[in-house]
Amino acid sequence: MTIALPGSSKKGIGSLFGRKAKTDVKKPTAEKQLSREQVAKMFSSRPETREAAKPAKLNDGERQDRAQLGSLRGALYSKD
Repeated sequence: MTIALPGSSKKGIGSLFGRKAKTDVKKPTAEKQLSREQVAKMFSSRPETREAAKPAKLNDGERQDRAQLGSLRGALYSKD
């Protein structure tokens, strides 16, 4: 009879008892690291202002489609 234990099988039974594998110290990937001040300069404190979107005008085909949909809705909900 086998028992399924929680955790990865790669870690083995050591992971059950809290033993951790040795981790390598990773070096930063960038050659030149930025300072806090340089990172702060990259981001502005205020959000960018956006222009208000102007609604587009409907062309003739869209107006006809809208009128047809309105009449279909009226027919759908009528009690005749």
